[in-house]
Order: sequence, then structure tokens, then C-alpha cells
Amino acid sequence: MQDLVEVKNNKVFTTSNKIAEEFGIAHKEIIRKTKNLAGEISTLDFSKMYSESVYMNAKGRDYKNYHISRDGYMFLVMNIATKKAHAKKLAFIKAFNLMESALLNSQTNKSDIEWTSTRLIGKTARREETDAIKEFTEYATAHGSTKARMYYIHITNATYKALGLMAMKHPKLRDQMSIYEVSELMLAERLAANKLREYVALKREYHDIYDSVKKDLIAFADSLKATRIE
Repeated sequence: MQDLVEVKNNKVFTTSNKIAEEFGIAHKEIIRKTKNLAGEISTLDFSKMYSESVYMNAKGRDYKNYHISRDGYMFLVMNIATKKAHAKKLAFIKAFNLMESALLNSQTNKSDIEWTSTRLIGKTARREETDAIKEFTEYATAHGSTKARMYYIHITNATYKALGLMAMKHPKLRDQMSIYEVSELMLAERLAANKLREYVALKREYHDIYDSVKKDLIAFADSLKATRIE
């Protein structure tokens, strides 16, 4: 859902080509509708909601588009009435809400001394995990894996998934987490690092090691959930 909107300079926006793609409308028609709005609202309001930009299509060609704020989006799509328009309108609104909430959490966390201290400790746990993954990828490569480098992503995603965390690039996932989520992630990453090294030392088959670590992470996450319920 977050790919419907983007972030730049701590501002959330979507684009005219993204709206055209999602609503199933020709981009030139969205551009036309946007330009027409310039005659209906003040120049100042228009400039706050719409800014000209360019984007590169799949063929590498540059095209004009607009960066559009939440208010600009609402103003633009209110009269679009295609069959799938209502669902798409809601999807964009949810995406704006989600990204704006993530930005707010990120900004609030950075001013919280306790959160910042926990985050620094968490960085150490992440380094421990990536060091262990590096050792594991070397082990997997030595035992025939041709795509072992992908384990960096796979094990990281397995950790997030087990804890029910949603990966988001902007703002960074870890920056928007609560102090409790940061603490739980830190424990999960240390668990993954320890288990990787334990299973490698036992010289287990690398696919089996990866599957076992995923199961260990899920079991750890389940234990956290049980603790919360109690």
C-alpha cells in the first residue's frame, strides 16, 4: 500500500502517473484535469498542492508529471467515478494516513532519549546478525549455493515477518518503531545470529539451517505474544 505514496523532505505525496495507473485513466487526462484546477483555485493553493516534475517510464523516456499532496489528491479525484474509483480512493487515503503516521512516529522517536539509547543498542544487535548472516552465506556458498547473498534479505524479512512488522523504506522501518518494538527486534536479531552460528557449527545443510532459523523466529514471536496476553 505504501507504494501509492512517496516521501521527500518529510512531505508525503503521490504522483499524477500513479493516480492514472491505479484509476485506469490515461495519464494525459489526469494532467489535463490537474491543469484545469489552476483556473479554479488560487495560484498559492495550487502551488501548495501540485508541483511539476518528470518521471522515467519503463522505456527510459522522461515525461512530465505532477507531485500531488493529500489535499491536491482529494481535490483531483473527487469527481472521478470509474467502477473501481471508490476502492482506489480509499486505498490512497489509507496510504497517506499510514505514511504520515510513520513520519510522525519517526520524528517523535528521535527526540526521545530513552528510545534513542535503545536504538543504539539495537544497532549492535543488527551488526551481530549481519555478521552471522555473512558467515552463513559463506558456508552456503561453499556447500553449493549460487544465490547465498539473498539470505541477507530473506533472513531480515523473516525476522520482520515473525514479529508482525511491516517493511517500509521511507521513513526507515526502525525509525518509526516504538521502543517496545525496537527491543523485541533486537532480541530477535540476536536469536537469529546465535542460531545461525549454532547450526553452522553443527554442519547442517544450509537450506535446513535457513528453515530452522525461520521456525525459531516464529517460536520466539509466539512466546512474546503469549507474554503480552498474560
